[in-house]
Amino acid sequence: MGLIKSLIKRWRQVFSLTLIGFQPAVYAAKVVVIESYHQGYMWDKQYYQAILDTLAPENEVTHFEMDTKRLPKNQHPKRADLAWQFIQQQQPELVILADDNAVNYLHQRLNASQIPVVYLGINMNPREYHLNEYKNFTGVLERPLLRRSLLLLQRILPPTKHRKILVLFDQSDTSKLAAEYISKQQLSMLSDVEVEILQLKQLDEWRKQVLQAKGNGFSAIVIALYHAVRDDQDQSVNAEDLLKWISTNTPVPNFGFWGFSIYNEGNVGGYVLDGYQHGKIAAKMALRILEGEKPEDIFPVTDDVGQFMFSRKGLKKWHLNLPTEIEKQTSWVE
Repeated sequence: MGLIKSLIKRWRQVFSLTLIGFQPAVYAAKVVVIESYHQGYMWDKQYYQAILDTLAPENEVTHFEMDTKRLPKNQHPKRADLAWQFIQQQQPELVILADDNAVNYLHQRLNASQIPVVYLGINMNPREYHLNEYKNFTGVLERPLLRRSLLLLQRILPPTKHRKILVLFDQSDTSKLAAEYISKQQLSMLSDVEVEILQLKQLDEWRKQVLQAKGNGFSAIVIALYHAVRDDQDQSVNAEDLLKWISTNTPVPNFGFWGFSIYNEGNVGGYVLDGYQHGKIAAKMALRILEGEKPEDIFPVTDDVGQFMFSRKGLKKWHLNLPTEIEKQTSWVE
C-alpha cells in the first residue's frame, strides 16, 4: 500500500511539472500592428522587424495586412473593416497604425475606443486626420528627403550648367501625399536644378517615361514609389520586376528616396529614409506608453534623419564616384 501511495505521489509531481512546462507565456501587453500594405513590401518588413526587436518577446505583437498597394481602391474600406474586427478580437493594450491608409480608415474608431495609438509612416498633415485633437494618439511622420537628395545628386553627377531631375511616383494615396509635399518645398537654394514630378499609374506610361528620359533632357531619375503600378489588364505589377526593368533599361542613372529601393538590380543609391530606423522610433514611443506614459505627453516627431546608401555595382555602371566624406558614411548594399 505504501508503495502505491509513493507511486501516486510521484506521478502527481511529474504531472504538475508537465503542466507548468506547457503553461502559455505571460505577456506584459498585447500590441496590434495594422499595416496599410503587406509583409512582402520591404518597408513593412523593415519597420515591423524594428517593432519586434523593441517590444517582443516581453509583449505579444500581432499584425494585420490591409494590402492596399496591391488591392484596388474599392476594396480598401472592406479591408479596413476586417482590420477593425481583428483589433476587437485581439483586445490589445496598444495599436500601431502603419502608413496613411491605416490611419485614414481607422483613426475615428480607435479614437472612440480610447485604445492608445502610435502611428508611423504618415505623409499627410496629422491635422487633416484631426490627430492633433486625439489625446490617445502620437507617432512618427514620414517626409521624403528631397533637398538632401538633390544636393547629393549635384555632387556626384557629371557637371553641367543646368540639371533636370525626373521624379516618378505611382498613384497610390501615399504617393499623392509625398508628391504634394515635395512639390511645395522651397527649392530656391537649388535654383540650377529643375525637378519634374510625375505620378503614373499604368506600366506602359512608366516604361515610356523611363526610355525617353535622356531625350527629354533629364540628367537622372528618382524612382520614388512604384508599388501600385498596374498593367493593361488592371492587375498589380510586381514591384521588384518593375524596378529591375528600370535599372536595366534606363538611359540615365536611377536613384531613390527610400532604402528598400537601393540594391544591385534596383536604384543606384541616394540619401534615403530607412524603414527599420523609422519603425524603431515608433516602437520606442509604444514602449514608453506601455510603461505608463500618456500618448498626449509624447510629442509627435518627423523622421528626417536619412542615410547615404549605395550599390557599388550601380555606381560602377554609371561611372560615378562618391566624395570621400560621403563614402565614409555610406551603407553599401548588394
